[in-house]
Amino acid sequence: MKKFALQSVGISALVVMALTGCGGSTGTTAASPEATATPTPTAAKQYTNDELVELVKQIKPKSGKELTVASSEELAQENPMKALMSMFTIEPAECKDLATLGGSETLAGSTTAAGADLDAESGVMTMVTLTSGLDKQKLQDSIDKSGVQAEKCSKMTLSMSGQSMNVSTEKFDGINTVPGTVAYKTEMSTASGAAQTTYMAYAIKEGVLISATASGKGADANGVATASDLMEQAAALIK
Repeated sequence: MKKFALQSVGISALVVMALTGCGGSTGTTAASPEATATPTPTAAKQYTNDELVELVKQIKPKSGKELTVASSEELAQENPMKALMSMFTIEPAECKDLATLGGSETLAGSTTAAGADLDAESGVMTMVTLTSGLDKQKLQDSIDKSGVQAEKCSKMTLSMSGQSMNVSTEKFDGINTVPGTVAYKTEMSTASGAAQTTYMAYAIKEGVLISATASGKGADANGVATASDLMEQAAALIK
């Protein structure tokens, strides 16, 4: 199986990515003889895994390279986040359970595909994920859960083998090309002065959850623009 790009990124990038996060009614009226029944809202299309993979393949990162694409099956098999997080001591302790916020985590019962790109020159990894097959409210619940977790764990300390990292997360308004986007900025720093930033954004378009991330030391410089571009391209493909 082709190795997904997340496997090739440094541990610090994986840790930060794990910390941010991944109908209406009908009726009638009798106001006038011309009144007609309110149209029933059209149900959003439910995309299969293969259809989502084909959509992701059409998204082109700013680096000009092809995205490394993975289906939901591959994401489920190649998610290193749970094992990785178990290696750290996390304070506050209630922030230990971060599995559902990882960029490669899949939602139960959903169809999912993701594409990732690691820019060797800038060191920034970008990723876009499309999730379908679930009721819109369940997708919204996933976004809301990420928000609650980000607020609850806005300040954390991760430690392992005598080394520690300070992690802070806050809402971020700089990724907003797709209506309804909610985004977060996570900063991680070590005592030695090493630091990096991760941006993670979510939006729902026609029943499809779009998430985009940018992580790395250079994420402040071009990660925001890249994540915005990935989300905009993905939204344009969802009809």
